[in-house]
Amino acid sequence: MSFKKYRSNLSIIVDILNAIKEEGRIGKSRIMQKANLSYDRLEPRIEELLRRGLIEEVVDENKILYQLTEKGYTFLNEYQKMKAFLDAFGLEI
Repeated sequence: MSFKKYRSNLSIIVDILNAIKEEGRIGKSRIMQKANLSYDRLEPRIEELLRRGLIEEVVDENKILYQLTEKGYTFLNEYQKMKAFLDAFGLEI
């Protein structure tokens, strides 16, 4: 029997932040593509990331785009360190 492994909320947030980091500034449609998320799953997480100060909205030529804040970059760096540490012991986040 095979079980489908679902992504944790943390994993989804990291995927969103990585998508934004890769593009610099990015709109919701592109985030959805890169993070493999539906709009319904993306929207509350964008709001959470904005509230927590990990991303910020930027208006560019009447388009709403998102970019990482310094806090967002710090979060991703610390997450990668933690993930590498856990991987060294054969553990998963």
